[in-house]
Amino acid sequence: MLKGSWFKFMIPFIPWILYWSIPGFTGIMLSFIVCILVFLIDLKTSNLGFMDLTTLGFIVVAFLTTLIGPEVFIVWKYPLSYGTLSAMAFISITAGKPFTIELSKSSYPKSFWSSPIFLETNKRISIVWALIYLFNTFLSLSENLFIGIVLPLLLIGFGMGFSVYYPIHFPLQALKKNLPKYGNWKTSIGRVKGFKYDVVIVGSGVGGLVASSLLAKRGYRVLVLERHYTLGGYCQSFRRHGFVFDVGVHSISGFSPNGPLTYLFKELGINWKPIFVRTSEEYLLNGKHFPADDLEAFRESLLKYFPEEAKSLERFFNKVKLVYDEIYDIAKLTGVPIPPKLIYEILGGKKLLDYPVKYPNAYEWMNKSFKEVLDKYFRNEEIKRELSALVGYIGTPVEKTPASSMATIYGYYIYGGYYPKGSSQTLPNLLANIIRKYGGEVLTLRQVTKILVEKGEVKGVEAKKVKIKKGDFAGLKPGVEVYKAPIVVYNGNVKRLFSLVDKSLFSRDFVDEVEMLKPSVTAFTVYLGLDMDLSSYKPLIMGLDQGIGLAITSNLDESLAPNGYSNLSITTLLPPSYYDKFGERGTRKYLEMKKEFTSQLIREAEKIIPGLSDKVVVIDAATPKTFERYTLNYKGAVYAFDQSINAPKRPYFKTSVRGLYLVGASTFPGAGVEAVAISGIICANDVIGWDKIVA
Repeated sequence: MLKGSWFKFMIPFIPWILYWSIPGFTGIMLSFIVCILVFLIDLKTSNLGFMDLTTLGFIVVAFLTTLIGPEVFIVWKYPLSYGTLSAMAFISITAGKPFTIELSKSSYPKSFWSSPIFLETNKRISIVWALIYLFNTFLSLSENLFIGIVLPLLLIGFGMGFSVYYPIHFPLQALKKNLPKYGNWKTSIGRVKGFKYDVVIVGSGVGGLVASSLLAKRGYRVLVLERHYTLGGYCQSFRRHGFVFDVGVHSISGFSPNGPLTYLFKELGINWKPIFVRTSEEYLLNGKHFPADDLEAFRESLLKYFPEEAKSLERFFNKVKLVYDEIYDIAKLTGVPIPPKLIYEILGGKKLLDYPVKYPNAYEWMNKSFKEVLDKYFRNEEIKRELSALVGYIGTPVEKTPASSMATIYGYYIYGGYYPKGSSQTLPNLLANIIRKYGGEVLTLRQVTKILVEKGEVKGVEAKKVKIKKGDFAGLKPGVEVYKAPIVVYNGNVKRLFSLVDKSLFSRDFVDEVEMLKPSVTAFTVYLGLDMDLSSYKPLIMGLDQGIGLAITSNLDESLAPNGYSNLSITTLLPPSYYDKFGERGTRKYLEMKKEFTSQLIREAEKIIPGLSDKVVVIDAATPKTFERYTLNYKGAVYAFDQSINAPKRPYFKTSVRGLYLVGASTFPGAGVEAVAISGIICANDVIGWDKIVA
């Protein structure tokens, strides 16, 4: 039991203690009075269970019987009471409602009551009590003072102690069993002889650049290798005839007081506010417009169409804020939210065990879909669809979207989404400059072909120079280079890891986790340069009826399009199966399908921005195959892997090969700039040493 709950746990036993300890009718009468009081309290709080009803029934019968005359409940009080309690305990277990559950509820938040660990713990405790009562039934028949009275009391004392100790011991052991068994090694880096670098990062996605920048600032010798000529992964941009387009990132969250981007820029000594501009959004549904510049604006736009939902909206948004703040509260200690195994390792088992108690709202949403949450607060299907507009950032249908994930996504409303001036490319370029400033290296056109492993430890990587065009190495000599380092950070899609490291070098459980992963949704995006002034539109528009998202980033930074012109990106999410439907790049089928999708998305966008098809001066498009080509993401997945509530879990950030880390969307907590930034911070802090980080 938890501190402070012992007295509540003991209350249902008080009538029995009085009955057992006070001789004759006096003991029965006192236990009867207390029993009635306990029953009335439990009745008022709706906390009645097997124990309460059994106690009431037995004591009332004992009182009335003794009041009439027969003293059977005085003479045989021990065998009768123990036998009754034993029967009650076994019946409750058989019924699937162990009697100690009602006693334990006072110690735990309601969100924990349906937890499998909570139920299993109480089942086991109830079994112990059932056996104690059964043994005591027979022991109490003995006329020997020790066997008939003292030994049963000792067994009761054992049960009390067990009931206090076991709810701490067993849940912790159960939680430990669910934690990854691999990745238990720790790093200890000094200037290791024979190594030019301390850390080599494979890939320049935001997660890897975040880790690299933090490590470089701390004095580590860092090398980043990128196969593309541009840094950033999905967080990059490209230029077409004076227009600048973002590959996929148009708004970045994580700037709350405990947010990862806030933490990152503070650690790097950078004032982020002049670099980023706050975005604004609008959702279109059934001809209605819902501006969502912030949480209050979004609430007001919803109330305009759904005034009858005022109280429900207030309760819902208050709950979202509570869940969000609880999820990020641990960042006060560790910088960012961290996975359960890491909580256990650096903060201790008690911290992990107390999570449901300290963060009941976050725990409640961990095991619920967002649809379940919306159904609890609202009946109107239209408002539920509007409130779930941001599930596109997770790539799952609302009934499969984890409610806790949506709470973090709602950070866009609570604390804002931000866009880097100059395009999304500004962020990776900024981090790369930090790395170089502190002596690190960032090399492009270097494709890692092998991660070197000896005796279960990484020793560096092999990389080849990448051609830009046939016969052109951009001034680089062809060949394979070896970069030695005791730590390698893999910032790519983990499905491709086994092409760089022999699968047999990893533990079976790590391999199983990777092989079970399923790709997330992919996407098709059309990039348009328009001879139109779109400044009257919100920079980000979600057409829920059309199933598309529009981004007009020239409304956030006018330098991204020529004067008087605008840029526009149109994106629709697609199931993973569309990767194969497009066929091979360059084939007739591929080109026809690409053209068809481009025309279709322009037609849908024109329902929102009339006349745009006549104003197109630049056009380009990206298919699932395009995304795979430039990012090496498995099947062109935009969120790496399925993020639905029952999806296979992502692997731990420390692999079973010593010194080999994972960062990015392939590991905790998932996809998105904020999420991969968290993974990068976790990696860097682990290399640095959590004893230097934890407050």
